[in-house]
Amino acid sequence: MPITLRIALFAGLLALLSNLAVIGFITFRTHDEMSSNRYRQLQEQGEALADVNRSGGLPALRNAVLDPDLQNDPQAVVAIVDNNGNPLVGSLQSRPDWREPLHEGYLTTKVRKHGDPVAREASVRLFRADPQHWLLTGRLTGDEMAVREILERSLLIGLAIAVLLGLLTGGLLAQFVERRVRDIVGITSAFGAGDFARRLPVQAKGGDAFAGLSRQINQMLDRIATLMEELRMLTDSLAHDLRSPVSRLRSAADAAVSATDEQERDLLLGNVIAQADSLMRVLTTVLEIGRSESRTARSQFTRFDPDELGRELVEMYEPVAEEQGVTLSFGSAAHPATVFGHRQLLAQALSNLIENSLNYGASGGEIRVFIAADEDTLRLGVADRGPGIPAERREEARRRFGRLDPSRSRQGAGLGLPLVQAIAHLHDGELVLRDNRPGLSAELELPLDPPAEATA
Repeated sequence: MPITLRIALFAGLLALLSNLAVIGFITFRTHDEMSSNRYRQLQEQGEALADVNRSGGLPALRNAVLDPDLQNDPQAVVAIVDNNGNPLVGSLQSRPDWREPLHEGYLTTKVRKHGDPVAREASVRLFRADPQHWLLTGRLTGDEMAVREILERSLLIGLAIAVLLGLLTGGLLAQFVERRVRDIVGITSAFGAGDFARRLPVQAKGGDAFAGLSRQINQMLDRIATLMEELRMLTDSLAHDLRSPVSRLRSAADAAVSATDEQERDLLLGNVIAQADSLMRVLTTVLEIGRSESRTARSQFTRFDPDELGRELVEMYEPVAEEQGVTLSFGSAAHPATVFGHRQLLAQALSNLIENSLNYGASGGEIRVFIAADEDTLRLGVADRGPGIPAERREEARRRFGRLDPSRSRQGAGLGLPLVQAIAHLHDGELVLRDNRPGLSAELELPLDPPAEATA
């Protein structure tokens, strides 16, 4: 069965059930209200005539029964009947259709009033007036039943119209849903076929649930496209950047094999080991970036003091900085805060930033490691007074294997800042590069209130 038909039938069924509930409630309340009014009128009318009988006897009751107001009321039935139920005085023309012996209380029967061609149904109440007479007081129910029948017919017609409108609305709704789903299927199918550029049309903000779903799908496709592009660039970069160290490793191995002097061979073998270690460091860093981007390390998050981490790293790098004639200082947060994160990876990120400053910003003679926090953001960074990085080249510096030194004369594979950025992403933060006027300020901006996923 097509989804459009199923949704239309479901909407029609909902309309039927909801209207049946409404009709049932209205019918019950109408019947209950009419019955209550009728019995209240019967009771009031009967009690008044019974009082007349108790106070004045049968003559006074006879006069009350013949009161013009009662006799002229088209719905009122008032009469004095004998023990056989035959009318003696009042509005009855003939004996009612008694189906059981007379007794005090309420009952429903057919009565014929003076001037009526046929008997009509009425609710009556009987009182014992004296040992030979009964007081009958009642109300005709024919008009009431007619009103109820008209009401019930109208409700049934309304029910049929509501079901038709439900089917129509369900059909229109199903067509709308099917069209939106087909749009989503079309875009995702095109993406799966290799067209990474198409996206679902959607407003920037607001809209219905489908607009929110379309935005989420577009964000997911953007993320997948970015990962695909990064994977392609990573593959190209690995093939390009690993060619040189692998070639150097092979040349060093060839030279060691060809060496005849034992001392020279040992020296060349040491070079082979150094080249292999360098290659291993590159591969380890690439793997670490991949693990950080996959966010698998979030299970190892703990809460710790970032100030303590910064002081430890400054103490560790102070001897190296002194050798290079650089003053390495530390600035703690004015408002101490703890961070929920991976301490070892954040230490690795800060170490990378300090080493970058020592390698490229030492000429300024000053490097400052700082921890700062405001209401909801923690900043861990390193600022130097070196040449810095031009704003237009900072994105390239964050790219894997991005080397700003065109001659590539310095050591390094261009993976330091990409690893720092991956660690920032692992903590739902960002790596921000700023102009230190002069120099470069590289900072990790991390949220102090991490998402529930991380704290779970």
